[in-house]
Amino acid sequence: MNSIHLDTIDSTNTYAKLHASHFPTDQITCISAEEQTVGRGRYERRWISPRGVNLYATFFFQLSSHTPHLISLGQVMAASFATVLLKEGFFPKIKWPNDVQLQGKKVSGILCETSFHPPFVDVFLGIGVNVNMKADDLVQIDQPATSLKEETGHVWDKKTLLRKLQQQFASDLENFKREGFLPFYQLFDSLLALKGKKITCFDGQKTWVGTCHSLTEEGQLNLLLLDHSLHTISSGDISSIS
Repeated sequence: MNSIHLDTIDSTNTYAKLHASHFPTDQITCISAEEQTVGRGRYERRWISPRGVNLYATFFFQLSSHTPHLISLGQVMAASFATVLLKEGFFPKIKWPNDVQLQGKKVSGILCETSFHPPFVDVFLGIGVNVNMKADDLVQIDQPATSLKEETGHVWDKKTLLRKLQQQFASDLENFKREGFLPFYQLFDSLLALKGKKITCFDGQKTWVGTCHSLTEEGQLNLLLLDHSLHTISSGDISSIS
C-alpha cells in the first residue's frame, strides 16, 4: 500500500482527487492527515476534524467500471472498520449505509466518491474515526457521538489503528473484486443498527417512513413500509423515530 501522511490539509478526499493522476494505479494509496480544515461527510455535512486526535484518511484505488455493487463500497469500508473494532473487543453496530456506532453513538463516518473513466473508475473512499476526541469536542457534532478514548478511558495509537484498518481493507477489497458485496452481507446484516425499529429514510428526493427490515445481498436497505410492502433503497440518510 502506498501511504502518504500530511500535517494539515483541507480534506483528504479533496487532496486525493487533485493528485490522483500521480498515484500508482496498481495498488491502494492511503492519504492521512493530522488535521482537516474543511473536513466533510455525506451530503456536504461538516466533519469536525480537530488536530492530532482523530483518524482522517482517504483510500484511493481504481476498479473496473464493470465491477458489481460499486455503490456499496462505503458499506465495505464500514464492515472493514467494524471488523477491526470487533478484534479489539468492541461491539459495534453499523447505521446504514456506513456509519459505525458504539453504544448507539457515532464513532466513524465514511464518504465514498467516484470518477468514471471507462473502462475503469477512480474511487476516493474517505473515513473519519473519532479516536482520542474529548467529550467537550464530541458535543459539537450534530448527532450523538463518541470516541475510542471515551469508550475505554485510555489513549489510542492512531498509527497502529490506521495500519490495522489498511490491512483489513486491503484484504476485504480483494474479496470485493472477486465477489462484490456478498462476502460482507452476513456480517453487515448482523451488525445492522435500528433493525426492527421505525425509521425515516431520505433518498435524496423523497422521505420514506417504515421499519428498518433487512439488508440485500448487494448492500441495499429493505424498508418495510406502512402498507407492509418492502421498498429497497440504494442510498439515503436514515433517522430513528422516537
